[in-house]
This record gives sequence, C-alpha cells and structure tokens, in this order.
Amino acid sequence: MKKIRISIIGLLLLGSTALMAQNVKEAIQDHHQIRVDKTTLARDEAELKAFDTHSHNFKMAINTKNIGAAKRNQTILLASMSREISQTEVKIARAKREVVQSTREIQTDRRENRRNRRQYVGSNDDHRDIARDRRDTRDDIRDKKDDVLDLKELEARLGHQRALFQTIKNISYSDMNKVVKLELHKNILQKFMGTMKADLAETKEELREDKRELAEDRRERRDDRRERREKY
Repeated sequence: MKKIRISIIGLLLLGSTALMAQNVKEAIQDHHQIRVDKTTLARDEAELKAFDTHSHNFKMAINTKNIGAAKRNQTILLASMSREISQTEVKIARAKREVVQSTREIQTDRRENRRNRRQYVGSNDDHRDIARDRRDTRDDIRDKKDDVLDLKELEARLGHQRALFQTIKNISYSDMNKVVKLELHKNILQKFMGTMKADLAETKEELREDKRELAEDRRERRDDRRERREKY
C-alpha cells in the first residue's frame, strides 16, 4: 500500500512539473509576442506614412506627365509593395505557429481537466478547480478560433496585395493621356494603402489580444500554484 501511495504521489508530481514547464513556456511566449507587436506597430505606422507620401508624388508626376518622376516614384512604390508582401508572408507563417500553439494550450487544458477529474472527491476545492478548468478551456478554444480567422484574413490579403503589385508594375507610359484619363494608378494605390491600414489595425488588435492572453495566463498560473499548495 505504501509503494502504491508513493507511486501515485510521484505521478502527481511529474504531472505538476510538466504543467509548470508549460506555464513558464507560455509566459515567455506571451512577453515575447507583446514586444514583437509593439515593434511591428511602430514599423507599420512609419511605412504607411512613407507610402502615402510617395503615392502623392507618383500621382502628381502622372498628372503633370513627368515620366521621369513617375518612374522614380513607381520604383520606390514597387519596392514598398514588395516589402509589404514579404511582411504579410512572414505574418502568415507566424499565424500558423500561433494556431499550433493554441492547439497545444487546449491539449494542456484537457490533460489538466482529466487529472482533476481523476482526483475529484467532491470538496469545495474540487468544484472550484473544475469550474476554473472549464473557463480556461473555453478561453483557449476562443483564442484558437481567433487565430484561425486571422490566418484566413492574412492569406486573402496576400493574394490581394500580389494582384495590386502586378497592376502597378505593368503600367505603361507609352500613352500618358490614357494613363491620366484612366486614373488606374490612383485606385490601385488607394487599395494597397487600404491593405496597409487593415494590417495596422490588425497589429493594434493583436497587441490588445496578446495583453489579454498574458493576463489570462497569469491567472491560470496563479490558480495552478494555489492548487499545488493545496494538494502538496
């Protein structure tokens, strides 16, 4: 009987240690992501402002039929658009990692749910732990749904950006009167700026969500520490 009791305690300690390691890993990831979001936000704001300036210069060059100035600004704009496309590709890769991370957090929740159900004896602490586990799992499932939605939106934005890039790249200056009349460049650049503004708004929202997730993870770690003190 003593050996069985020692084995059970050992298994509980192993499960607790694994949970602590997962919590520490999530805390590090949360803080890192918030730093990334703040850096990305500052960069996006600066790039949007620069793109707006060069778009204005490009339009003025087209309207005055200054082919040399138009080509110079076109080159700058294409480089900016290409950079934005690359950044969207990076964000897609990151969004895929976040979906994986969210899935792992749900798996961790479910392991803890099973562990608490095995140890359930009907005490007030047990009732509180079960309620907390359900809340944590619900929060993490919601986070995963948000991550999947963000990924789909980014993939759609990437396709839109690539199409707009090709349109600006293929502008021909052989008939400037036609270019001015169609005002194609104005519409395309405005649409591309729209994707940049959407990206900026998304970065702000991600920062808010990551701060919320950090608060939730802190609460979960605090609850886990309290539960370990009660059990051991």
